[in-house]
Amino acid sequence: MSVISKLTAIFLISLMFYSGVAKAQFSPPEPLDYSKTVISLMTVGRSTQLHARMGHSILRIQDFSNNMDYLANWGMFDFRDPLFIPKFMRGGLQYRMAFSPFDRTISYYRDVEGRSVTEDELDLTDLQKKRLIEKIIWNARPENIYYSYQFFRNNCATKPRDYLDYALNGGLRAQLNIGGSGVSYRDYVWENMASNIFVGWILDAAFNGDTDVTLTKWDELFYPPKLRDHLRNSEAVDDNGQLVTGRKLVRARRVLVDLPEMDAAWIDGYQVTAMLSGLPMALVLLIFVLGLRRPVSAELQSIQFRLFGLVSLWWGLTTGLLGIIHLVAWLFSSHTDLYHNVNLILFWPLDWIVMIPTFGMMIKGRPFSPTRWLTIGFWQKFAQFHFASALVYVVFAHSGLVHQNSKRVMIYMLPLSLLYYWLMLLFAKDAVKQNH
Repeated sequence: MSVISKLTAIFLISLMFYSGVAKAQFSPPEPLDYSKTVISLMTVGRSTQLHARMGHSILRIQDFSNNMDYLANWGMFDFRDPLFIPKFMRGGLQYRMAFSPFDRTISYYRDVEGRSVTEDELDLTDLQKKRLIEKIIWNARPENIYYSYQFFRNNCATKPRDYLDYALNGGLRAQLNIGGSGVSYRDYVWENMASNIFVGWILDAAFNGDTDVTLTKWDELFYPPKLRDHLRNSEAVDDNGQLVTGRKLVRARRVLVDLPEMDAAWIDGYQVTAMLSGLPMALVLLIFVLGLRRPVSAELQSIQFRLFGLVSLWWGLTTGLLGIIHLVAWLFSSHTDLYHNVNLILFWPLDWIVMIPTFGMMIKGRPFSPTRWLTIGFWQKFAQFHFASALVYVVFAHSGLVHQNSKRVMIYMLPLSLLYYWLMLLFAKDAVKQNH
């Protein structure tokens, strides 16, 4: 299946979920008897679909006094919004909470998306159940139903986390907001997104040092599998938020849909980029080296020009895109995790212009051909400034001035950048010789 076909399938499935399950929206009544009410956390497993790589969290309410069994879901959004992508990039995308029937939703995840579902029944007092359900019903009011989505700090898992902590009078956060987990937001993003050769490495390069702060267990609850795991290991609390010795917060666990989750990535976007860019550039350099000993044939020179033109097309699109993302996100987005990114030193918003003099090389196999405005001198300076910026990048990355994990960029992208602009200098020097 092509990339376009996969994205189309994801779009249609997500649209189906929004327009199908979410239409079952209703305003549930308060239970007549909270002792006959059971509240559980449902965790939907991860899959290879882009929108499902991090998993999903839902609360299940079984109100036996009203003969009702429904789910509260904070992961709903509308693909039909014509400004969906701009709003998402800017950080103004509105998500909503919605109710859906239990049986129908389980069937959807099992039969349509093919994802596992587990259930953890919570050990709550009647007062805690009342607090939680009243908060959910309040959230369902038209004036409260929408919220501004934030990938790490306001999502489908943090909403039930925060509401549950409210019901427990702060007793959940008190247990988990201590110590460090040893992992960061970036670690979780890379673990789940690396298998997508485009999204994984672009996100890794786009996030700044804010995503590298070591998380507390409380912070980790943004990630649905960790919300499930930490709730299972947490202690039950009384109505005043005090720990109850000998009782766990989760009293029963069930597997509702038993399906395998996605496999770990065997190759990532950085490695793909290294192969697509590095191998052709190595061959271009080899032809230069051969030319130092004796003149190479016109056919071999044509191959050299075409290869460098092809690499320039890829290089300009990728590094130019990253530079534009860094700058635009810093200036216009509310996603603070995308601000002041040190990678902006390495990836410039103007890098796309390398495609201008090299497009003819790729199509016609002809020598490096500068334009009236983009002269040989300009390209020499452009490459030299990139060498200087690479040195500055190394200093910033290793001096402690910027606390941003740039390890993968340093390993894969920095050497490729140095090699690319070295080749540009060689082609510019060759063009000078030919003009004389």
